[in-house]
Amino acid sequence: MAAKILIVDQNPDYRDILESLLDKRGYMVTALEGGYQIANALKKKTFDIIFLDSETEGIRNKDLFAKIREGRPNTHIILITSRRGDSFIKEAMDAGAYGCIDKPFNPDEVLTMVNHVIAK
Repeated sequence: MAAKILIVDQNPDYRDILESLLDKRGYMVTALEGGYQIANALKKKTFDIIFLDSETEGIRNKDLFAKIREGRPNTHIILITSRRGDSFIKEAMDAGAYGCIDKPFNPDEVLTMVNHVIAK
């Protein structure tokens, strides 16, 4: 069965590029534009991977990672950031994020990270 991936990014261009990249590889992809939509999406589906853009509204909520991990301990969170050196990235990694990719992202880097998560 194909991995289920959630993408949360306020930027429609990046969201569409990532969704298309993963969809073409056979992953089941859901895309959202805001962090406040995550709770509702998690009530409906279980995701193997969640991509979270660090600049999207609702993502920097300190309780978000704990809520995801509490309800979905096997879900891996991958951050997307356009600001290197952002202190939030360290906080997110300490809170259980699997990894981080920079914008503009390299498709090979994204696919490698997804493959590593799926292989676990």
